[in-house]
Amino acid sequence: MIDRENLMKKLEEIDTKFHKGNTKIFDALDKPEIKKKQEEIEEFSKSNFLSQSKKMAVLGLDIFKYSEYEPNRQNLVPFIFDMIFNKTLNDIKKEEKAFFKDIDIIGENKFISTGDGGFILFDTPLHAIIFNLRFFAVLHLFNTGHLFPELSRYIGKIVIRSAITRDMVFKFNEKYYGKAIIDNSRILSRDRLDRFAISENVYDHFIKFFNGIENLPNLRIKDIYDAYEEGKRDYNIDVYAATQFFNQDRNTDLIKSIHVQKIERLISKNTELTFYNIEVQFFIDMYNDENETEKISFILSVGNLNANKLEQ
Repeated sequence: MIDRENLMKKLEEIDTKFHKGNTKIFDALDKPEIKKKQEEIEEFSKSNFLSQSKKMAVLGLDIFKYSEYEPNRQNLVPFIFDMIFNKTLNDIKKEEKAFFKDIDIIGENKFISTGDGGFILFDTPLHAIIFNLRFFAVLHLFNTGHLFPELSRYIGKIVIRSAITRDMVFKFNEKYYGKAIIDNSRILSRDRLDRFAISENVYDHFIKFFNGIENLPNLRIKDIYDAYEEGKRDYNIDVYAATQFFNQDRNTDLIKSIHVQKIERLISKNTELTFYNIEVQFFIDMYNDENETEKISFILSVGNLNANKLEQ
């Protein structure tokens, strides 16, 4: 992690901490002495920030039309999101040990709350998809009245939109920053529908390792392990541990289907971001935390196939 105190010491070696004048920054950049200082600042950024950056997958979750809730309901929504989020964590720790056995999902501030949603950081887009499907399964329990039925009746149906991006992320002062988070926020802020979007980097990740995201229903857990091992990526996948999405043998009934649509190039602040709209249909068993003999099984779709463009 980047240490603030050491960073300040390094910065003071190449820059003046306090300058009482107010014209220094307006000096011509092509002056040799100014150009040299600018190069030192650029190297300061590369060696201390860029060198510690790494590519991560970011799952963004956002409550659709949260601002339109009347105040009493609006006040409850962050609490309900937190409740759904924590049940998702508990379910994953029990049911998805193949992927999350040794991973503290919200450790090291890898969940960035926005009140009406948030961003979660993962090693791979596959981990992000698994979390997203489990989250929507718990949301479905709430919306259908299986989880806190009176609260569900009072608040009404909660609709979530989600997006997964993959790019550089770095950590400073116990918080995460970077392009993957920025891109995710841009997609969610412009989507006026309850869709499930992925960036082109995420799409390409699945092409590289699994012959495309549409191929996930055909994979066994060992196929996933082998694909990452061949790419020399150690993501702590346990082929003998539990997962509700990928069988030991050929998978034919857990993830039912994945449909993908390339939507558009989003242009924001002079950068282009190509994204895809996806719909995932899957089968899942959900258990009562206090009595695991009580089970509800259902087929659920996450995302939709509405191909309208984002709002610019």
